[in-house]
This record gives sequence, C-alpha cells and structure tokens, in this order.
Amino acid sequence: LEARESARADRLPGLARWQFERVHRGIRYDIEVDTSILTAQECALRIQRQFRL
Repeated sequence: LEARESARADRLPGLARWQFERVHRGIRYDIEVDTSILTAQECALRIQRQFRL
C-alpha cells in the first residue's frame, strides 16, 4: 500500500494507511477477494460463484 502510494506524486505520505484504517471500518461486504494472493481469473470466478452469475 505504501509503495503504491509513494509511486504516485499526488499522494501525501501516510494518507493511504490513514484512509484504509477508517474507510472500511464497520462495513460488512458480501464478498472480499485478496488480489495480493489471487489471480484476476480466480477473483472473477469467486465473484461469479458468490453471485451465481
């Protein structure tokens, strides 16, 4: 997260972590996929199965 943030010139250092810890707090999602360990195809299949598409 920090590496991606630092690569973008329009971001203040630490903003991504600050936002991450607040934006998703208390929110329940129908599905979550971890794109850091799953391929795009695996994510798509999990979403497809979850919503019976």
